[in-house]
Amino acid sequence: MSHAAGDRSEVSIVTEKERELARCRQEIARLKNLVVQLSQLVLRHVAESSEDRKPQSR
Repeated sequence: MSHAAGDRSEVSIVTEKERELARCRQEIARLKNLVVQLSQLVLRHVAESSEDRKPQSR
């Protein structure tokens, strides 16, 4: 393999790793968004459950 071909191979590996890193970052951002949505649902459910359990004796 010539030196130039080796350089191209290294660049290809770097760009492939950069693409994979970008994909992973996008997936992490998507998962963070899902965690936020799930947390909101849980908090809403807890709030509604606590309201349902309040005594209505007033």
